Amino acid sequence: MTEPLFEMEPLSLFDVPDAPAAPIAPQPVAPRPAESRPAEPQPLAPEAPPALSTDPEVTFLHTADWQLGMTRRFLTGEAQHTYAAARDAAVVRIGEVAAETGAEFVVVCGDVFDDPRVSTRIIRRTLDALGDYPVPVYLLPGNHDPLDATSVYRSAAFVDACPDNVRVLDQPGVVRVRDGVSIVAAPWHSKHPTSDLIADQLGDLPHSDDIRIVVGHGGMDSLSPNPDPSIVRSAGLDAATADQLVDYVALGDRHSVTSVGESGRVWYSGAPEVTAFDNVETEPGHVLEVTLRRGAASSVDVRRHKVGQWSFHTLTQDMDGASDVERLRVRLDALTDKPRTVVQLALVGTLTVSENVALDRLLEEASDRFAAVKTWDRRHDLTVVSDAADLDRLDLQGYAAQAAEELQERASTGDDDAAAARSALSLLYRLAGSTR
Repeated sequence: MTEPLFEMEPLSLFDVPDAPAAPIAPQPVAPRPAESRPAEPQPLAPEAPPALSTDPEVTFLHTADWQLGMTRRFLTGEAQHTYAAARDAAVVRIGEVAAETGAEFVVVCGDVFDDPRVSTRIIRRTLDALGDYPVPVYLLPGNHDPLDATSVYRSAAFVDACPDNVRVLDQPGVVRVRDGVSIVAAPWHSKHPTSDLIADQLGDLPHSDDIRIVVGHGGMDSLSPNPDPSIVRSAGLDAATADQLVDYVALGDRHSVTSVGESGRVWYSGAPEVTAFDNVETEPGHVLEVTLRRGAASSVDVRRHKVGQWSFHTLTQDMDGASDVERLRVRLDALTDKPRTVVQLALVGTLTVSENVALDRLLEEASDRFAAVKTWDRRHDLTVVSDAADLDRLDLQGYAAQAAEELQERASTGDDDAAAARSALSLLYRLAGSTR
């Protein structure tokens, strides 16, 4: 029997090879909503390095009218000392602002001292404070401290104590601060100049690529027109800034922060601490941070920094009865920081003797709470009249009642004794304690 060439295993049902599968038609897939699709990675573009500006730029502080040594006649005793200390503190604070803002220097545009005869104590303490500034300080003589024969800047106390970072702008003209930045100084050499000192400097000033800062002092014709030959002519400043002859005009003399004209480049910094009531000084107590740029990005940026602590408020009010006395009490109570606030009152109207006694008591209480309370003599017009009802409130008997009636009659007359009679009635009210 012939041997098979090979043996075959019997096939089972499970050993049958699979038939080829029918091709499956691709099915469309709905796109995922845009908000849920993962973003396709994009190649990162290399960041461009920040453009380095080559335009000239400078930041400095503008201040003026420190008038150190000033006193206020309506302040007495402790209040006067506290006020003087606040003025010194404002000078120190300006140095701190210079450090905080990165200012390169400070210009003080006149009237650093209130009088050439200021004490050596004030001179030395001021120079000690300026010596602590982290930047140079440029002092301009003004009308209160001109560079005349009696000038404080020529005194031995000033010369001996002046630190290296302090320079007096004692000569008119251009002073180079650093490469690209210059000051145009217009110092006062007498209390009564015979010309516009700033115009004198701008008249022959050639153009320059430097950032130029005029440092001057004095009133301006557009704000206070008068025939004084030293008054600063605003038209000349407008022309100089428009022609880019100068970039900024830093002024002193006006004690409120004031921008002059439309350029934004002519400013009074105001005094760093209040010197007059708010009917005169609307915004004292600041120093200005000024940033100037030239070139394609030419600009000026002026920012105010509060350095003053005191307030001098004027309150005007009609007074026609007890309710107005109470209304004044509410207004006084609303004023904050009373130990460093002075109140000037302009009260107009008519009060009875008893109502006036209530007012007097209110003002006595206010005098203890505030640094000072005074009347504005030119606007204060308060009339006190005697009223029969005042006597009823006293509830007096015998001789006292008879005396009060006589005083009331005299107080109602228009003769010279009327004021004295009203004062006597007021005292009687106080002694009787009938007004609360």
